[in-house]
Amino acid sequence: MLVAVLMVFVIFSFTGVAVLNVSYLSSSTSMETVQNIKLQYEMESKINEALWRINTGVDSIVNYSSGGTTINWDSQLNILSVGIDNFNMESEVLLDLSEDTHFDRALASDATINTNNFDTDIAEENSSRFFTFMPEVDLDYFTDNAVAVHSNWFKRWDGDSEHEDDEAFAEGIHIFTGSFIELKDMELNNCTLVFTGRFVFFSNSNHINAPVPVDSSNALPALVFTNPDNNFYVAAEGANHEKEDVINGAIYTAGTIILKKGELSGPIVGKTINLEDGSGYAHDIRFRDTEHPWHYRWQHGFKEKSHYDWPKRIGRWRTAKWAKKHSQA
Repeated sequence: MLVAVLMVFVIFSFTGVAVLNVSYLSSSTSMETVQNIKLQYEMESKINEALWRINTGVDSIVNYSSGGTTINWDSQLNILSVGIDNFNMESEVLLDLSEDTHFDRALASDATINTNNFDTDIAEENSSRFFTFMPEVDLDYFTDNAVAVHSNWFKRWDGDSEHEDDEAFAEGIHIFTGSFIELKDMELNNCTLVFTGRFVFFSNSNHINAPVPVDSSNALPALVFTNPDNNFYVAAEGANHEKEDVINGAIYTAGTIILKKGELSGPIVGKTINLEDGSGYAHDIRFRDTEHPWHYRWQHGFKEKSHYDWPKRIGRWRTAKWAKKHSQA
């Protein structure tokens, strides 16, 4: 009888210890969960603060170590490291911040992008974006590398005319310094056209193909308009509105570009970008951005990419460390 009582006592003792242990483990797990949540909020807060510092000031103000937080920004590798030693936890997250430029977007402006609710079918990675500044045209670059400089005013180049000088449109960079310029039915490959005047028109069907960049080198744009008072239309022409422009390569304008009907690879960078109805017909600008990804990179003729302080975005990230600290003996 005594043995039985002692056995029951031992069983209750083990049960009590087990309950206490389960309670302790549950409490410990709950505490770790709370610490993890606190750490996540702290990490998100510090990352947001670091991104704000990178995008609003000089990069040197990003780096600091205080209150268990260490932040380091490697501007050469574009790697942001955020480490936190707090809540009895140690963590470190590494973020790859790629530079997001105007030429990474199908439509980019620092002032106006008006789509009028038209669907552009632009890929998500090339979606429209506003910037706080516009790229600077380096006219000296285009002039130094031009194959021809055309100073004509009130001039039409007609691709169907037998009297036009084909050599005037050899492959390469062409600069037009006059105003009232018209291109009609031109088919130009490996060309960059730079217009400094006003009243530049494309009529009928023009096919302009910018050079395809080699490997990872910078690209050359298709069209550049440097005059802020110029309005350029990509629109349908002809009685049946069947003739339209096909432009593969970046388009830059310091003025206004109106997109009505045509086929474009993008990117398009402009002070004012408007999508409108095509002369009474349904809007029909077809973007071929995914078919021409090599044009979505930095362009020659806009100074070096490093000349600008670009807004940063998170490209890739990985958790280098996230663990409970070991108790010190």
